[in-house]
Amino acid sequence: MDCELLATCSALGYLEGDTYHKEHDCLESVKDLIRFLRHEDDSRDVRQQLGAAQIVQNDLLPIIIQHGQDKTLFDACIRLMVNLTQPAMLCFGKVPDDPVFRHHFLEVTSHLQAYKEAFASEKVFGILSETLYNLLQLDWEQRQEEDNLLIERILLLVRNVLHVPADPCEEKKVDDDASIHDRVLWALHISGFDDLVKFLASAQSEKQWSLHVLEIITLMFRDQTPDALVSAGQARSAQQKLRDSQELESLRQKEHAAKRSRTFQRGTRHSRFGGSFVVQGLKSIGENDLIYHRNLNNFKHYSHDTGKTIRRVPKKNRQAHECKDQRRSALNVRLFLREFCVDFLENCYNHLMYLVKERLIREQTEEHDETYYLWALSFFMAFNRGNDFHTDLVSETMSIRTFHFIERNITKYYEMILTDRKEATSWSRRMHLALKAYQELLLNLNEMDHSQDESIRQSANIIKSKTLTVHVLDSL
Repeated sequence: MDCELLATCSALGYLEGDTYHKEHDCLESVKDLIRFLRHEDDSRDVRQQLGAAQIVQNDLLPIIIQHGQDKTLFDACIRLMVNLTQPAMLCFGKVPDDPVFRHHFLEVTSHLQAYKEAFASEKVFGILSETLYNLLQLDWEQRQEEDNLLIERILLLVRNVLHVPADPCEEKKVDDDASIHDRVLWALHISGFDDLVKFLASAQSEKQWSLHVLEIITLMFRDQTPDALVSAGQARSAQQKLRDSQELESLRQKEHAAKRSRTFQRGTRHSRFGGSFVVQGLKSIGENDLIYHRNLNNFKHYSHDTGKTIRRVPKKNRQAHECKDQRRSALNVRLFLREFCVDFLENCYNHLMYLVKERLIREQTEEHDETYYLWALSFFMAFNRGNDFHTDLVSETMSIRTFHFIERNITKYYEMILTDRKEATSWSRRMHLALKAYQELLLNLNEMDHSQDESIRQSANIIKSKTLTVHVLDSL
């Protein structure tokens, strides 16, 4: 560790048991660390050294918990932690191709995962919730510029912590077990921070935080599926029990068949079915029947491509493989998230999605990322569709303007895939989210068509006719 950096960290204070004793120049040391981060090199050496020293776990978090009454020191610590918890993708711009920088990237990511585990504490989120609540209690006339900056930094800090990716190899968690992300969500819930998020999403006077709030909500639900939350806490139906029993029986049959095949292949007796065989009805390259020269036990796996050199597919033409490994969160976390979804749809969804979409349209020159908006639209509309479909709860996104907004983005993403070859993967991911959102709009439109309410069916017909008209005019 660099000598100046080590001396600065030592000047913060020390932790003795559960009590943190800060030094007299603790505030100046925090400011020095912020300056060190401002001048770090491309390998993010300062960030790596501070992560290896566990400064967040041993110094910064105890300071804000035990010395939160010192407002200046609290603000400086929050500012430093926002910088330290920045996603590795933002620090390096992209996943580095160079092996050396790839190693630095992975090191930064491992330190972020250690920070996230430290944030899974009720005390940490308790002090953050209390500070944010006191700031939101101030009227606009009473708020200073420093107060608004602190609100934004607290939201950014929570966003950065939730954004840290999970490490399943290290956690090795099974279904219904609490992962680090689940523990962070539970601490967030116990501290009441989720209620503050819903307040920020619904209050007209706090609309400037709409993008930050939507990012936090999206990251809260990133490991969940709408179907899993809809069925959380409900008794399994007879159809679900039958499906589970059928899946279990099929797995047993596969296991039994695999065991039998291994038994036959490990036989000690010499196989009497060696040699060459003529496969009737299966032509070879010429007009004659195929001649098979291997053991008959492996004939079911035969293919004409056996033995051929596999043709390498160019990287730009490969299909994207989406990770399908899903883990079910702990029951108490799923129940709290389900309750959050219901409250959010009833009180916040339409207002927040309107603000975010208007801001995305108005500030197109700033190149905001629409992926959070598209993901939230797809997730919450799917949850509403599975949880007693109510059109009025998603009326903002179930509109002609939303159809047109997503269609324009799909067209833009497709054009960027063709022109910006280096970032084709990023643009294809955005296009995938846009298509999923458009699919969810069509599924909700289908639900409206089968509604018992005549007015809802008429609204669906109007949306279909006008959407088709706009689409035809755009194509012309």
